[in-house]
Amino acid sequence: MIGRERALQLIQAFPEHRVAVLGDLILDRYVWGSCERISPEAPVPVVHVDRESAMLGGAGNVARNLSSLGAQVQLLSVTGDDAAADEIARLCESWKIETRGVLRDDTRPTTEKTRIIARSQQVVRYDRERDDALPGPLAEQLLERLRECARHVDGVIIEDYAKGLLQPELMSEALRSFAEHGVPAFVDPKEPPWAFAGVELVKPNLREAEGVSGVRVRGEGDLERLGERLLELSGARTVAVTRGREGMTLFRAGEPPLHVPTTARAVADVAGAGDTAIAALGLARLSGADWREAAELSNMAAGIVVEVPGTATVTPGQLVSAFGGAREG
Repeated sequence: MIGRERALQLIQAFPEHRVAVLGDLILDRYVWGSCERISPEAPVPVVHVDRESAMLGGAGNVARNLSSLGAQVQLLSVTGDDAAADEIARLCESWKIETRGVLRDDTRPTTEKTRIIARSQQVVRYDRERDDALPGPLAEQLLERLRECARHVDGVIIEDYAKGLLQPELMSEALRSFAEHGVPAFVDPKEPPWAFAGVELVKPNLREAEGVSGVRVRGEGDLERLGERLLELSGARTVAVTRGREGMTLFRAGEPPLHVPTTARAVADVAGAGDTAIAALGLARLSGADWREAAELSNMAAGIVVEVPGTATVTPGQLVSAFGGAREG
């Protein structure tokens, strides 16, 4: 495993980097309470509400993970023009996330996911969203902000939650613009089509990878076939498949698969772990880590956040401590 001094060297470089995050913004709401009885009106629990909270979700969660790790962050996305958008703006300000690239559209609601939680158990979730494509003028306006952003960032993380933002035409133009300026792109994909030629990394989880490739992984041979197929489909330089407790496997053309195991953790909640993983992976690479080092940092960061209920973030101090000691300085 990567040594503490090397981990510290890489992590101390995180604040040097300015990273764009392009993708679907979501407001995650939580309603916390207790449940003592079933409703007489229907066979559903009655939840007595104690408190409510909200946090950045989707691409916003990637952005706050990057900010928590010390990076300078700029968001590129679209929200509605509503109270949820105002709350996202306030949350971004609190995380020091730049939002000049976040546009408002009064024809669609801001995507919201509201979870009702009683005694630490999720009772129900209800969503407000639209997942149709952006209108042409709005998509072009977003691309204009993106082209300007591409001139000033060191890397971009593209986060697709299939909410309509990342249509193939917009994705293609975005990748072209970042490539023109030599900005490496790290993509967390959702649904086909996969068209990511030349990007630095594509990072699906195992379920997504099996779905898009048609390869079911039952053994090492299947895993290698999966990687070959994903490299062919995506056109990416590297594919990293996150495999839960099995860690992460990286594939590069002409090289054997690189398996990077994870450390056993007491899992409280896996929500948002993939966002943490790609934030740490991208920052590590921008800071000079090789792929094994980047994957180890990424696995460690994701392992820290799954121990916390709800979507969480990791700090540089936590990450350094996880590699063998308290942070110096």
